[in-house]
Amino acid sequence: MTPLSRRSSIKLGIAGFAGAALPFSARVLEGADNAVKGGLTGLLENEDCTDIFFHQKFPPEGAGAVVDRYIDVIAGAGVTVLMCNTNARRTNYRSDVWEAFWDGYDREGPDDQPFFASVPPESREDYRRLVGNMLELHRQGVDYPDRVIRRCRLRGVSPWISLRMNDVHYNSNLDHPFHGEFWRRPELFRRGDPGYYARALDYAHPEVRERYRVLIAETLDRYDVDGLELDFLREPYLFSKGREQEGRPILTEWLRGVRALVEAAAIRRGRPIRLGVRVPSSPDTALGLGLDAPKWARDGLVDLVVAAPRWATLEFNMPLAEWRRLLGERVTLAGGLEILYGPYPGARQRRTTREEANGAAVAVLSGGADVVYLFNHFQHGQEVSEYQRRLRAFTSLEALVELPRRHAVTYRDVKVPGGSQDTPLPAVGKRLSFSLPLGPAPAAGWIVEVAVELASQPADAPLPVVSINGVAGKALGGGALKDGARELTCVFPATVVSGQNRDAIFVDAAGEDPITVRRVEVGLRPGG
Repeated sequence: MTPLSRRSSIKLGIAGFAGAALPFSARVLEGADNAVKGGLTGLLENEDCTDIFFHQKFPPEGAGAVVDRYIDVIAGAGVTVLMCNTNARRTNYRSDVWEAFWDGYDREGPDDQPFFASVPPESREDYRRLVGNMLELHRQGVDYPDRVIRRCRLRGVSPWISLRMNDVHYNSNLDHPFHGEFWRRPELFRRGDPGYYARALDYAHPEVRERYRVLIAETLDRYDVDGLELDFLREPYLFSKGREQEGRPILTEWLRGVRALVEAAAIRRGRPIRLGVRVPSSPDTALGLGLDAPKWARDGLVDLVVAAPRWATLEFNMPLAEWRRLLGERVTLAGGLEILYGPYPGARQRRTTREEANGAAVAVLSGGADVVYLFNHFQHGQEVSEYQRRLRAFTSLEALVELPRRHAVTYRDVKVPGGSQDTPLPAVGKRLSFSLPLGPAPAAGWIVEVAVELASQPADAPLPVVSINGVAGKALGGGALKDGARELTCVFPATVVSGQNRDAIFVDAAGEDPITVRRVEVGLRPGG
């Protein structure tokens, strides 16, 4: 690891990190109070630490302009708060306290240099482009986070930095250059939970908490941000299996120290700096993993809570009203949208359609959250104007309800180790019910369509009856799908939607045999 510079060492000593939060000066406190009362508005987006470097070309001269253009597109999409992610297990800038992604890379060396020894040959070109672009930006004297922050301010976007608190990418290959040396120490890994998260770091170890503390302190010392986000969805497994509740007070006290660093930085800069966290979509899951966001809100430790799925699918039924009740009114509550859709674990995933993203955003803004938060909604592969048009709609519920949208039954992709997972599908029975809040009632003349996928349904089997809020739909027929499955489509008048975010969908078998439902989707669109 690169040793601490003298300047950073001095700054990192602030507050000792274990005591109560430092008091604001009266002027900064007043400004912070007013800022928090106003809350965050518009659209929040997280830009991960690698995407721009994987998918953009950084020329030998003028690489900083590539960053500027990237931010310009985001600003043009209506994003009001940008979360610039700067780390995974290394940093994408020249840190004084962590290794950078490119440390150990020889830009003049061949593809079989030691740095790439554990990277599969078919992946070396892509990984070389990643670290090469980061190094090229640094070589030209451009500090990536600083460049992003300056361009955001020029374009009227509030700049935040987002730190991933336990990223586990490439965890099956600990020799991969993605990992810094700290992540190759088995004594620091979680215990008792095999699989993808087994090599996540255990925050019960003081060394782990200190590792992240110094990065947080450096970030606040070096960068002129409006806020700092701690991303606990990369990853939420911070303690060994069965030790999560022992870890809950440890993490809360650690976060109290983080708040002290944030307030000290606000005093130095003479204006408020917010602190946010990203946590699993369900309060029960977050608390079960030791992430006590309700207490953090009550104790004034956080100003923003982002409730979101992790990655496998977006959710249309997050318990945001429950989050609001637990958090109170002081903090901004954001609902996170992921880019993938899958109805149940193991089902085929795909990118969300525009209508599905609209539906999920409507569910967020009508379900109790203040703002929509986008994760993995990248620019690459999309025409700029279409990308911007799609994102701009997420800034306003009024704009969204004018657009066609689609809601779907999905599942929560994070669970407490050893616990059950909330997976409504596939569902088997003679009378099946699903809760799927559909947002505000659509205008007169709109059409509501329900698509139900039935597994192994004989072609001559009677079609089930689908109803919404006690009103039966008109079946348009059941078409054949792959492997004997069938899709039933039913239509309803616009008046079937309650507008109360308490919509109930029932699928009743028409015969004596139970049915298996694998997918339930509700589309709302203008008629005609």
